[in-house]
Amino acid sequence: MDRRNFLDLLAKGTSLGLLLKLSPLGMLEFVRAQSSLNTFQKALLVDKAGNPFKLSSLEPHQPFVFAYPFAATPNILVNLGVELAAVDVKMPDGKNYRWPGGVGKNRSIVAYTSICPHAYSYASPSLGAMGYYKPEGNRGPRMVCCAHLSAFDVSRGGEVKGGPAPHALAAVALEYDAAKDEAYAVGFLGNPQFDAFFRAQSQALRDLFRTTARAREEVTKATVIPYAEHTKAPTTCPVVG
Repeated sequence: MDRRNFLDLLAKGTSLGLLLKLSPLGMLEFVRAQSSLNTFQKALLVDKAGNPFKLSSLEPHQPFVFAYPFAATPNILVNLGVELAAVDVKMPDGKNYRWPGGVGKNRSIVAYTSICPHAYSYASPSLGAMGYYKPEGNRGPRMVCCAHLSAFDVSRGGEVKGGPAPHALAAVALEYDAAKDEAYAVGFLGNPQFDAFFRAQSQALRDLFRTTARAREEVTKATVIPYAEHTKAPTTCPVVG
């Protein structure tokens, strides 16, 4: 059952309890997450040839990138290799939200904006300030912004583990079609801060896209590429937390 059919049935008065019994695992978490979902135009994840991207092709801890919801806003997609449960993510304004966990066949795949909520550094094509760091020792998987060392636990909804970031990294809401092994980006959980990002990076984005309008073009198909192909100069830095 996809999101649209589920919500249509709710609108027609079908019992939520009955739907949860009939629907796949994770529907309850999906429903809870919708209350804080920032929706954008739905976009199918595709490969470089334009074919639907198969989530089962993701090897653990190999980061990929796709632009969404705008041409200039890249996100990092990664298979963490373990099933990820839903968690509550705390925000400084007290409006916490429910991150529904991983998606894919093994519920191990996540996606987050690469825009750091501290000073809006990001994984740009010219400099990969935000990157993925696989688990090491007792430390879990992290995304880290090398500009000021903000670190985020991507196995727990992007919560802050170190550095000056004021709140969690916004998570991409992925709608997974298990029968086809395909996914759609449908919005974000948390605060992606796109307007602040476009203001902070206005000159750099004009250099990359020539005009602000091109940078803000909405994505209808999100092309997934390896992180190493997306950025010319990936950075590495200490992981704090």
